[in-house]
Amino acid sequence: MLESFISNKPTCPICSTTRGLAEQLTEVALAAQLLENVSIFKNEHDCVEINTKTIGDWFRLAAQLESVKIDAWKLDPAVEDAFFCEPAAYQFDAYSKHYTEYATALTRFIFVCNGLEEAYRFIDHLYPSISTQALLGKKAAKKSPSLRAVKILDDLFARHGESTYPKSFSHHCDNFIQIFRQYKDAHKAKLTGLEPGDEALPSYALQLIRNLRNHVAHGIFPLSSPAEYGGLEDGAELMLLLRHACRVACLYLQIILKWYSPGFMSEDYINMCNANGEEFDRFLKNCTLDYILNLHQASDFAIHKGLYGRS
Repeated sequence: MLESFISNKPTCPICSTTRGLAEQLTEVALAAQLLENVSIFKNEHDCVEINTKTIGDWFRLAAQLESVKIDAWKLDPAVEDAFFCEPAAYQFDAYSKHYTEYATALTRFIFVCNGLEEAYRFIDHLYPSISTQALLGKKAAKKSPSLRAVKILDDLFARHGESTYPKSFSHHCDNFIQIFRQYKDAHKAKLTGLEPGDEALPSYALQLIRNLRNHVAHGIFPLSSPAEYGGLEDGAELMLLLRHACRVACLYLQIILKWYSPGFMSEDYINMCNANGEEFDRFLKNCTLDYILNLHQASDFAIHKGLYGRS
């Protein structure tokens, strides 16, 4: 199953009915922008307005990212001195290709994490009133929006069960968790912010995304030369891990937008509601909060196809 994702040609019957990552990122970005919901985030330092449009902006960047080009030939002393043989030229090309793929995957993941950080702050105001809050002492109370968001979602899952999940949610999360464990074992990656029993919760994959984000942000995430030149043997799997993380991050955002949105409030959506025509009726009929929850599933309708259903 993991091998099929490395080749970007999924053979799993569930994954084969799932939209490509770029399309899923695009759909969730446009959904967040069409909602244009606002909440107030407060802590001891800030009191700011959080708009889902900003979340969408980050996810759109991730969707539209094509390549972060790395040129291994640039400013290398061996190139400047012109003392290299033909095999060395192949090595420079291999390094350029390898690090371009790495940098692209890392950048896309960072864009997605930036959008997630805004999503955490979007629902943060709910933390004090969740039912489990009554059981938390001051020392146990979470301070960071990312950890507070996990508790908010845990409360949602506990109250409503699997009805809160996007379709095939557990399947995609399990795929990500599987390859994350391989990464953790191979590179002795340390996890923080976890409590006993968290592995059994549907929020566990989000916890792993938070840890992976910290590894990338703090420079802990492995970065090495191509495998054929003495680098890590699992370079392809590491890029696959980042890809899975982006996929699963979308699913959690779909849950947040479905269950914590008061509805579509953007000017574009309101204008469509006031317009006449079958194309507007069709779009409004399909573009719902229920659609957002399952927008990763391949279907005839997609927000990015516009009013007339064309890509």
